[in-house]
Amino acid sequence: MDERIEIYSLSDIALILPLRDGMNLVSKEFVASRHDGTGVLILSELAGAAKELHEALLVNPNNLDEIAEAIREAVEMPNEEQVQRNKMMMQRLQRYNIHRWASEFMKSLEGVKEIQQVRLTRKVNTTRMHQIIDTYRVSKKRILFLDYDGTLSWFQENPEDARPDDQLYTILQHLTKDDKNTVVIISGRDKETLGLWFDNTWNIHFIAEHGVWIRDPGGEWHMLEQIDNDWKDPVQPLLEYYVDRTPRTFIEHKNFSLVWHYRNADPDLGLQRAWELKDELRTLTANLNLEIMDGDKVLEIKHAGINKGRAALQKMGNDRYDFIFAVGDDWTDEYTFESMPEESYTIKVGTKTTSAAYYIESVELVREMLCRFSQEEC
Repeated sequence: MDERIEIYSLSDIALILPLRDGMNLVSKEFVASRHDGTGVLILSELAGAAKELHEALLVNPNNLDEIAEAIREAVEMPNEEQVQRNKMMMQRLQRYNIHRWASEFMKSLEGVKEIQQVRLTRKVNTTRMHQIIDTYRVSKKRILFLDYDGTLSWFQENPEDARPDDQLYTILQHLTKDDKNTVVIISGRDKETLGLWFDNTWNIHFIAEHGVWIRDPGGEWHMLEQIDNDWKDPVQPLLEYYVDRTPRTFIEHKNFSLVWHYRNADPDLGLQRAWELKDELRTLTANLNLEIMDGDKVLEIKHAGINKGRAALQKMGNDRYDFIFAVGDDWTDEYTFESMPEESYTIKVGTKTTSAAYYIESVELVREMLCRFSQEEC
């Protein structure tokens, strides 16, 4: 340890570039050893310590140009700036010591147990599933709002690979042939994809692009309201910049929204870039009446005010349903859950915080419930 401290003290720059690690104590040791406050820390943004040491020069360890630029900046950095940066990092490390960390960890652990207990009481277990199915079977007029990705179908690395399989087609056929049912697939997918998967012969109502487009059985697509795409011109270059900076990410172009996908990126880097991109998008779109939707490994930018809940309410109209069912997996479905009447069955797939009345664990269980609604083999 003494030898390391001597090396830290004699070094002007510390270049620490792990591709993946935990706390990374080396970077903190370097800061702590700088008695005169000088020295520059260049740190991988994938290091655990990067979340604490914001004043370090954070770089993508896979980007050689970015590393070279950080080294140049470190060499040219005035002593006054070095001292100021190191002082702020040192003060933070001194305040957030092992005792404070342990205390916060135990509080978080207690909070998790409380959340688990609450969610356990709202879980769609065997008993609750039987109750929902029994209510479905005695009802006379039903409407079912079904999200697609992550609810009816599993997520795929390539979104185009999530097309319906034979089992899903069978389940939907059973549901739609019941005259008591109004089946609505309410999705973030573009209308072209949904139209490709489900032609006009299906007795299904569709809501596409989170509420922009609506199609009734046998009908044509029409918009919930007229909107424009002028906002895409300033937003698209920013998304392209983040695609360049984050390997294995891509942009999906929808009619009235743009989507940045990072499902296939390195998990830590993808999450880091998503935070950065959200911050930049908030600044860029502050006066554009846009909404940034944080989905499952996606960021989607679209017009504010148009959402699944608004479209769902329009679809229900003034009809009186004695069974209202809505199921979805991400926060875009929260608009649907919040818009539903109190007596509705609203169900969240997964365990994220939700305004839905219940949780269900998986796509498999969603399919099982829908299959049992119809009492037919799926």
